[in-house]
Amino acid sequence: MNWSNWFMKFGVVLCIVMAALSGSKASATDYDRSLGAARDAQVAYERGVQLRRTDAAASLDAFRESTKLWERIRAAGAENGPLEFNLGNAYMESGDIGHAIAAYLRAERFMPGDSDLEHNLARARAGVKSSFERTGGTLLVDSVALWWHVVPRSIRLTLGWLCWLGFWGALAAWLIRPAIQRGGAGTKSKAGWRITIVSLLCGTTLFGGSAIADEYIHISRPRAVLVETGVTLRKGNGDGFEPAFVETLGPGVESTVIEVRPDWLRIELPDGRSGWIRDTQATRL
Repeated sequence: MNWSNWFMKFGVVLCIVMAALSGSKASATDYDRSLGAARDAQVAYERGVQLRRTDAAASLDAFRESTKLWERIRAAGAENGPLEFNLGNAYMESGDIGHAIAAYLRAERFMPGDSDLEHNLARARAGVKSSFERTGGTLLVDSVALWWHVVPRSIRLTLGWLCWLGFWGALAAWLIRPAIQRGGAGTKSKAGWRITIVSLLCGTTLFGGSAIADEYIHISRPRAVLVETGVTLRKGNGDGFEPAFVETLGPGVESTVIEVRPDWLRIELPDGRSGWIRDTQATRL
């Protein structure tokens, strides 16, 4: 099976559904535009693949057209893993490694552990000229426990709510249950109720807590990916400040945003060094 084509088609369906459900974010005109854009984005990408060996220039134009159309869908309010995966593929084929990595990292929040996504993200990272020592596979993995990174946040949140509702349901049933008969059977029944209630409470804490922690980390320490070449990391938020170090950075370098000021971002690289860049030199996740 061609997984890239599968994701393209699956992404089209999800984009249409998400656009239809996001009435608060997109008008009817935006929805119609997104429906056509999803189809055109798929066609443009496939055209780029077909022209790759025969007409490199036309192939590049087709991939760039695909990125613009997928971006239009995102702007209309659609948000899902296959969309970001397809966008990353189109950016990768068009030679924009910075935006490709950013799209793959956004897709990772929706479909963590996906083998095709991991493969493409690794391939994109391999093309980054400026490399820094990492302590883990991704900044997200470095920030949160690996086990919950494997399970999508939406699933953990759903499981957390189910455990929470189950906890109160079980607690209410236990409180209004008929008087337990004395003896061994009654003791076992009481212990079973306690185990069930405690297990549901633990599930609520485990799944719900991890989802909340994940979202907190995403908001409090947002990530950014450089998208320009020759980026100088400076000691202050202005072009007049000295460079933090001599080496310039290129597209695809991943970082954590630790401070935001008008037109400037203070970022921390995976090796711990930090400095200021213009906000146009990076895309925030």
